[in-house]
Amino acid sequence: MLVLLLGSTPISAQDALSGVGPNTQVSRIEFSFVGEAAFKEKSLKPHIALTQRGSFVGLRRLFGWVPLVGSVGVHPFKPVELQRDVVRLRNIYVRAGFLDAKVGYDVSYDAKKDLVEITFIIDQGPPIQLHDLRFVAQDSSPPPIAPELEHAWDEFVGAERQLVGRRFGEAERRDIADRTTRWLRNQGYPFGAAEADVLVDTAAYRADVLVRVRPALRAKVRDFAVTGNRNVPASHFTRQLPVERGDWYDASALEEGRTSLSQQPIVRLALLNVPRGSADDSSVVVRVGVTENPPRQISGEAGLVSSGGLTGQVEWTHRSFLHGLRTFSVATTAQTGVLAFEMPSEQRYRLALTLFQPYVGSRRLSAAGGPFVEYRDDLRDRSQAVGFEGTLVYATSPLRSVSLGYGISHREVLDYNFGDNLDPIDYLPLLGLADSATVGSLGTTINRSTLTLDGSWGVLDEFANPRRGYVLRPRVSVTLPGFNTSEYVLLDLGATSFIPLTDRVGFTLRGSAGRIFPYGRSVATVDVESPFVSLLRLRDVTFSSGGSRDVRGWGSQLVGPKLPEVQFREEDGQRVAFAERYTPIGGLARLQASAEVQMPLPGFDEKWQTFAFLDGARVWTPDRRFDLQAGDLEQDRFFLGTGVGIGYETVVGAVQVAVGYKLNPSALDVRDPDKVLKALEAGDPISSVESESRRRFQLHFSIGATF
Repeated sequence: MLVLLLGSTPISAQDALSGVGPNTQVSRIEFSFVGEAAFKEKSLKPHIALTQRGSFVGLRRLFGWVPLVGSVGVHPFKPVELQRDVVRLRNIYVRAGFLDAKVGYDVSYDAKKDLVEITFIIDQGPPIQLHDLRFVAQDSSPPPIAPELEHAWDEFVGAERQLVGRRFGEAERRDIADRTTRWLRNQGYPFGAAEADVLVDTAAYRADVLVRVRPALRAKVRDFAVTGNRNVPASHFTRQLPVERGDWYDASALEEGRTSLSQQPIVRLALLNVPRGSADDSSVVVRVGVTENPPRQISGEAGLVSSGGLTGQVEWTHRSFLHGLRTFSVATTAQTGVLAFEMPSEQRYRLALTLFQPYVGSRRLSAAGGPFVEYRDDLRDRSQAVGFEGTLVYATSPLRSVSLGYGISHREVLDYNFGDNLDPIDYLPLLGLADSATVGSLGTTINRSTLTLDGSWGVLDEFANPRRGYVLRPRVSVTLPGFNTSEYVLLDLGATSFIPLTDRVGFTLRGSAGRIFPYGRSVATVDVESPFVSLLRLRDVTFSSGGSRDVRGWGSQLVGPKLPEVQFREEDGQRVAFAERYTPIGGLARLQASAEVQMPLPGFDEKWQTFAFLDGARVWTPDRRFDLQAGDLEQDRFFLGTGVGIGYETVVGAVQVAVGYKLNPSALDVRDPDKVLKALEAGDPISSVESESRRRFQLHFSIGATF
């Protein structure tokens, strides 16, 4: 076998290939193309048997025991397999229409390391081009298409003939036949089929294609026959289908319905077919075969985020509640704060009951709702709440929907988290922002009754891991009269765009803009109390920014206006104020933007990814009635952060670590909150506090699901 190798390859190596033995390993495999390349290296490598060790071998050997780091493995060099790979590669090109393709290789051997490097050299040559394309019946007469479909058929044929002059191979031949078959079955021909015959002129490098069309019976749907259902009535399945009795058979619409059925929690598997025996002279029966899941399920998810630490959710679901497709679930969520990167951590515990009805008079209309109880201790407050949330959703696809939601809640605030249970009357004078006579007071009860209209419109190449497309998400929320402790109208618009730059490099753009318009009870006392207090009445809905999910480089919600979070300790018998972090104030307007480029990590598989980003946001209050008049503390500029990160896709979700850097930090961003507090107490300017460059950096970490 080695003689075969030595006689058929050019040798560009310092060492003779005669030293190759059974322990020789393949260090690298590359592809070199002569002239144009119809296929890229990424698409060719999966078709060859030989494998390579790849890059960073030393590091991977050292850290191969780490779960996220792949081991080096064994990659033996087999001359016979190399010859077979040459044949495999040439067959790929021949099937693609390159009949004269030439595939060679270059082997370089390092005897000291006992390693070879292989370069496949490919000259694809001229391609076969499609010269003529015709559609005929089995007897070579025009296809027997129904008169009312002739215009649509002519459009289909015209579109297919646009392929004339393009490269033509085996895949293109199959695609023409498959598209023709799909067109027939989408136009009422359940048994329609097509075959493509090819006549190749190898001297002229051209192909003539004759598509033989067999429409067969054109039929309407007479009935549906549901099998396999145990807990759900048959009518609950058939009403989810976009085709009704009496409609022309439409394979694409039925496939859309099958996908919808498969997404129902009770359905494990859904299959649709048309038995030939069900056909009469003008109609067929569609058989709907389903396999049901067990009605009851317990599931759990876990994750870790910088601000909230370990996070988990456990959910019990009845997937066929009251013997239908509706579901009833009880979910508990715990964001514990354990192992959080930011201190003090954010905690949240929630119990929610939800009833989901997938059909409300229409298969596109669904409803969900239920009560909840919640305890939270985060940057907004430490509070407990009880309420109800309900949503009515009209969706034509996962990315094209309109929803109308209603929420009502009663929240008891235990601490506004300015510090150690401080009221504004104590807190603001301490910072020199108001005097105790004009501060005003905050109540400990927040009642809210809101109506929200959400929309989603977009197109993505893949829903789970998109590389191309866009999504727009507008939102309008308004409080209803009679129950709210504050009243407002909220407008928000978010947009995301995915742009592929190469096969493995992608570009993502994100942006959002929002505005809150207070009215009624929210502005009733703005003239007689501190604007800071008036703004805090809206703190549950005011905009904030910062953190691993929007503007990296800052801690959670810490872009823009913020104040030292005041605490007290005993020193020499005296109560002394100190601060370990900042607490956000929020604003009535927000503008956010983000640009990120995702790249592969050299030497690692596709689960690894690196990314670089530029994020920015401005949070401010344009309504002068809420003007804090706090100088440097308002920080209402547009702030920018940049950085890099690395990610890995695991079975529990993506693991991401990123380092952000503040490009234009505010005065508080680069100063210790305790020193700023001391300066405010003393009436000194913030600029008198020494800045710290290390505060420009922020570490972000997340793993798995977040809730």
